[in-house]
This record gives sequence, structure tokens and C-alpha cells, in this order.
Amino acid sequence: MNMALAFNKSLPGLCTLDSYKKYFAEFNDWLKNAFEHQTVGNLVKARARFIDEVLVSLWQHFDLHTHKKISLIAVGGYGRGELHPCSDIDLLLLTDSKLDAQQKEQISQFITLLWDLRLEVGHSVRSVKESVTLGKEDITIATNLMEMRLLTGSKDLFDELQAQVCKDNFWTSQAFFQAKRDEQQQRHAQYHGTAYNLEPNLKANPGGLRDIQTIGWVAKKHFNTRTMRELVAYQYLTEDEYQELMECEAYLWQMRFALHVESGRNENRILFDYQPAVAKRLGFGDDGKASVERMMKRFFQTVQRVAELNDMLLQHFDGSILNSQSKLKQQKLDDFFELTGHLIRATDNAVFARRENILRLFWHIANNSNITGIHSDTIRLLRLVRRRLMGDLQDYEACRQLFMSIMRHPRGMDRAITLMHRHGILASYLPAWRNIVGQMQFDLFHAYTVDEHTHRVLKNLYRYSQAGFENEFPLCTDIVKRMENRRFYIWPVFSMTSPKAEAAITQSWVRWMHVNLANCIS
Repeated sequence: MNMALAFNKSLPGLCTLDSYKKYFAEFNDWLKNAFEHQTVGNLVKARARFIDEVLVSLWQHFDLHTHKKISLIAVGGYGRGELHPCSDIDLLLLTDSKLDAQQKEQISQFITLLWDLRLEVGHSVRSVKESVTLGKEDITIATNLMEMRLLTGSKDLFDELQAQVCKDNFWTSQAFFQAKRDEQQQRHAQYHGTAYNLEPNLKANPGGLRDIQTIGWVAKKHFNTRTMRELVAYQYLTEDEYQELMECEAYLWQMRFALHVESGRNENRILFDYQPAVAKRLGFGDDGKASVERMMKRFFQTVQRVAELNDMLLQHFDGSILNSQSKLKQQKLDDFFELTGHLIRATDNAVFARRENILRLFWHIANNSNITGIHSDTIRLLRLVRRRLMGDLQDYEACRQLFMSIMRHPRGMDRAITLMHRHGILASYLPAWRNIVGQMQFDLFHAYTVDEHTHRVLKNLYRYSQAGFENEFPLCTDIVKRMENRRFYIWPVFSMTSPKAEAAITQSWVRWMHVNLANCIS
């Protein structure tokens, strides 16, 4: 269905600021009301088409269509045909020569009217050569050009630029991938490597919309595709992974759409002030903190899934498509796992049929300091078996023994516990942990969700016992050194055999962590 046509109003007959302001107000009202009974995917596309019609109309009004060697091109998110209520409208005005005074004046009037309409417009005026040169120098410009879309004007110029952008001498797959991966790592570092901030940025946070886009960008560049759906045919994504990504994107889009409506601007941080209204608009209820908790819990579960898929698929691209792992040294760890470079990999696709091997994977990570992560093939297997778990991992005696071995291991609270948390294995093993995943805390002391806060407390306490961190927190380091049992804070009992007893102790342990450990840290 053409959603733009569902807005049953015609473009103003007179091109005046007041007439267009009224037209935009009517459309924005329609957009807000349609949110209750239309999918957010239809709505973001409807706004893009609405803006298309306005721009083409104004282009003609200012007689820019009479210049045969100028193209009006949508780039970035607008180029994909996706616009949230207050999203930026990124435009490229492509020319084949320098503009004369008349053309400059017409373009100035065109852009000024868009600003007067309070649209967030970003524009540039460049030739094909300038666009290609700048794109080669700046990965952000290159990415925007990959998603360009002709709105009106010279198709020949547009086709010429598109042909240049598709060439390998513009950006090779490998160079583009490395640049986008570096860009993502820098962005994640700004958020301390976690998506579990209580006022997250829906686009930029780890596991946010930008991570979904990064998956598509690197694959689209390599396969020269236009949509994420096409990547299934290239076996870069499975059908289930594609559907999961689209489900996650849809929820994040719903939150972003509602946030724009409630804030009235291009806001991507879901601040405390907006959370109750956004939760109500999304249908989570109007009962204050409880409705916010429900909305945010689902958000944190969503970004965890996106972050895991992002890690797996970018690694898969690096290893399987670019063949970066083909010459890596392999080392057998046992009958079930091997070391490929610095990544642990399952040697058999059925390895997790034996549930204890899930915990054995992380025991190897604790036991071998050379392991820095989990191979993409094994992450995919881990995701599949995690969905099929019947009951908790603690129900299996062999799993309990391996879990306690990890807890007792000198490096158990290092990389192993972080990866168990990141890949949902702590939640699959401990019912109490599962209950705190994505749980909000409404106070100024906590900056993260309960599970992330607990994870960081464990990591910090572990660091107090490690050499090299004495200068950061000398008092804490001195206290830990004087403890008879330095692992008392990791787990209260090491000889539990009953799952019920373990669950009860775990609940007490989690409460104890939050009530008492703040005193140790301070």
C-alpha cells in the first residue's frame, strides 16, 4: 500500500511559507494518529515519500528543473527511503560544472524555505569528481553515497556518480569493512562498550540501530546489493537471523518514532523525562515506573540480541568472506574445541547436544589466556542451542561442576564471566540472574541496569586482586590482599549440589552484592 497516498491531502497550490507550514502540520498529525494502527516501517517510508513530493514540487517552483545538469539526490537514511518524524534530510545537489549566480540564488531560496519549514536539512553541492574524491577520504561520505537515490534532475549525472561509487577503486570490500569496524569500535568506546545505560542512545549505543546498519553496509558493499533481504541468498545471513534483525529493528524504530513525537525534535537519547510518555505511546501502560521498566527491559533484551548478531556477522564477514582466518594457526584444546588464532571454535556442529559443553566452552576461555573471543561459527551454534534449552543449565550435574570450576578459576571473573554475560549463558544458568537482565534502577547512584551493574562490580573486584591496578584504588587493593579468602565476593558456596539450593543462594548473593558491596567499593 502506498502510505503517502493514505495522507489524503494535496500539495498547496500556492508556494507560500504559511501554506506549506499548514500542510506539514496536517501531515504530522496524520503521522501521529497512524502510529496506532500502522506498522512503523510503513510510516517511516510514508514520511520519506511525503518529503520526496514536497522537494520535487519546490524544485520545480524555483525553476531548478530547467537546469539540465543538476541532480537532486537523497543520501544516507533518506536515501534508503526511511525518515522518522524529525530525522535529518540529507541532500546532495550534483552538478557537472560550477554554478552561476542565478543557480546559486535559486538553490539558496530552495534550501532557505526548507529551513523555514523547520526541517533538519543537511546539504552539499558537489560535482561527480568532488563527490568521489571526498568519498575516498571520508568513510561517512562514502557510506552516504552508497545509499543515494535520485529525486529529480539529471539521471545521467546520477548514473555517472553511482557507477564511480560501485567501483573497487572507490572503496574495496576489505578497506570499507576495516573502516566501518574501526568506526564502530570508536563509537562503542564512547558508551563504555555497553548498551545497558539507563538513558541509552537508540542509534549509537552498542546494539542500537547503527549496529544493524553496519551489518548491512559491509555486506552490501561486498555483494553490491540494495537490501538486507538479499543477503540471505548469499548465505551471509540465515533466514532466521534476517527475521530476528528485522524484528529488533522494528522495535527500535517504534521507540525512536515515539521518542521523536514526544520530544518534538531529532532526539535519539531516551532520557528519563521522555521514558513514561514513550512507554505509554508504545502500549506498555500508564503506571509510571512499572510501564517504563517493561519497555526498557524489552529494549535491553533487543540490543543484546543485536550486539550478538553484529559481533557474529562482522566476524563471519572478516573470516569467511575476506578469508582473513584462512592462515591462522589451529590448536586442539580437547575433543570438542579448538583454538583458531585467538578464537575458540567448536569442532562439531552437534557439540552442544551435550549441555555441559556450553559451560566447558567458557571454562576453556578462563583457562587459556590466549583466547580473546568466540568464533562466529560457534556463536551461531550457541544461539541455536540457547533457544532450545528446556529448563536451566543448573539442572545438569555436569554443568554445575563446570560452572563452579569457572567460579573457582583464578581468571574466572575475567573474560569468561563477561562473555557468559554477553551471550546470555549466566541467564540460562541462573534463574535469579535472568530476573535482573535489563532491570532498571531509578536512582542517581546507578548508571546501568541491575545485571550490568552486578557484572561490573564483579569485574572491578576481580581487578583489585590483579597486579597493575594498585594505583587506581589502593585502599581496595590493600583490603583484598588482606582477605583470607579473596574469592568470597565471587561465590558464597563452592560445594552446592542441589539446583534449588543454588537458586536460593544465588538470590541471596545478588541481593548481598547490591546492598553490601557498595560499602567495600567506597
